[in-house]
Amino acid sequence: MLARLDRFQREHGWVGFPYAVIKKFLDDDGPRHAALITYYGFLSLFPLLLLGVAIVSRLLATDEQLRHDLITAIVPPALQPTVESAASSLPTSPVAFIVGVGGLLYSATGVVFAGYRTLNHVAGVPYRSLPNPIGAYARVLAVVLLLLAGVLAGGTLAVAGAAVPRLGTFDRILAAAGTGVAAFAVLLFGVRLLLVRKTSWRMLWRPAALAALILALVLHVGGPLFARLVKSAGPVYGAFATVAGLFTLLYLVSQALVLVAEIAAVRQARLWPRALDPADPVEADLRALALLAREQERIPGQVIESRIIPGA
Repeated sequence: MLARLDRFQREHGWVGFPYAVIKKFLDDDGPRHAALITYYGFLSLFPLLLLGVAIVSRLLATDEQLRHDLITAIVPPALQPTVESAASSLPTSPVAFIVGVGGLLYSATGVVFAGYRTLNHVAGVPYRSLPNPIGAYARVLAVVLLLLAGVLAGGTLAVAGAAVPRLGTFDRILAAAGTGVAAFAVLLFGVRLLLVRKTSWRMLWRPAALAALILALVLHVGGPLFARLVKSAGPVYGAFATVAGLFTLLYLVSQALVLVAEIAAVRQARLWPRALDPADPVEADLRALALLAREQERIPGQVIESRIIPGA
């Protein structure tokens, strides 16, 4: 039975490719990486939103209505009172404001650094090829600024779409499209910056488009659902309903994004079809094991090989 199933999935790519993606997802310890992105994403979410609100408040100090619309578009409803209260208590002195913005930028690097490590791990980049900590954080800070620009651009497009008269429910579609476009640009250029390996734009745009579609759906479908669930949580979770809801939403997004990265890695390295029986590996299994082994090369000149010894 196992041999028949194995032969079937090897001969039919619509079965063999998803199995290879799941296999690599488990080989790379994907659930743990998704959990790390979720944890650091939760810790980075508030500083990033507060930073965006602070910038919007400074730039639109004379236009209160537009500032309110942008903040409403950027910040989830459940977090708006907290973020607005924290933004109002930020220092007004230019020097203190710049120092505070720098602190918020550093606080928001957690999720991007987790994504940086996950991307290079999924791609099998050896440790010796990774930049030093200064170079790594330079890349991470650049992507944080890119992410902040994407958040502000998505909010601006959402406000602009809602301002167009007599569109009815079509403004939601425009808002979702604006979010998708901003997310696509951030993901495409962000992955290119974080991935320490030369990769063509042609290999990146499809995964970036898929991930942007997932993010747009989560924000515009999961967001209202999350608000409704938090509101109806009642005394069961109480004040922890918002935290539990955010963690759940972030974990689903993180799992989806890691799976998208695995799909791109499997396609680029031709890591399918994989064998169902680990005792009878095929060529794709050998390539996947070699990638995992070479990732552990730590110093220049170190070479780690992977071999299968029959009967061992």
